[in-house]
Amino acid sequence: MSSFFTNILSSVAVALYGIKGGFTEVNVKGQSIRIAVDNFRTLQRAKTYSIKEPDTLDWLDSFEPGACFFDLGANIGQYSLYPAKKYGDDIQVFSFEPQCINYYLLNKNIHLNGLEKNITAYGVAVSGQGGFSKLYIPRFIGGGNRSQFGTEDLKNMKRPASHIQGMFGVTLDDLCAKWGFPYPNYIKIDVDGIEIPIIKGAENVLRNPALKSVIVELGTPEEQQEAVSLMEQAGLRVKFKTTKNWGETCFVFEKIS
Repeated sequence: MSSFFTNILSSVAVALYGIKGGFTEVNVKGQSIRIAVDNFRTLQRAKTYSIKEPDTLDWLDSFEPGACFFDLGANIGQYSLYPAKKYGDDIQVFSFEPQCINYYLLNKNIHLNGLEKNITAYGVAVSGQGGFSKLYIPRFIGGGNRSQFGTEDLKNMKRPASHIQGMFGVTLDDLCAKWGFPYPNYIKIDVDGIEIPIIKGAENVLRNPALKSVIVELGTPEEQQEAVSLMEQAGLRVKFKTTKNWGETCFVFEKIS
């Protein structure tokens, strides 16, 4: 679809849902969740909420009581909102999303659903390196993905950056050891190309006995093989591999008992 018609659809979507308060309400496995409609893409994300990543939703359903969940690459917050709605005060969600429009919508969705006590969102790039750098954003829209931290990686971005944003990066190990975050029980990694650096920067977090399971979207066979090897070194094994999540290859790892 051309950008001209996409812009028209976005304008129409925003106008129509603006009359309804600027959001749509969807039922996701019995949970009523409000999603802000900023453009046609965010509307699509809302409408495909229950079917886009069924294995991710099933994985979220497997959480044990009192869970601490890290959502890396939270985007507009779909997979942070669902467990927070489902488990309420019995879960602590930390959502990490560096792209500024997505971060705004993530916080707006938290507010729309009254989940400020259950989800805390951070506009930082969890990555394989710490410090200040830049975020290269291919499509500067709400609900957009494939942004890359530290370098303009066209292989994963698929197109040149349309916007470059200043950003602070941090490793998972530094989050917990240096910055005082709790060690998570569950981690979702959906970051479009820097999964391996994130895993390498999370050696202590992955080895920590608090961790129970990790779900990660992986690309090439080489990335998959390396990720499996790194996870096994940290004491995690593949529970299952799936391509049901919108055709993407997803691995669920669990701690070896």
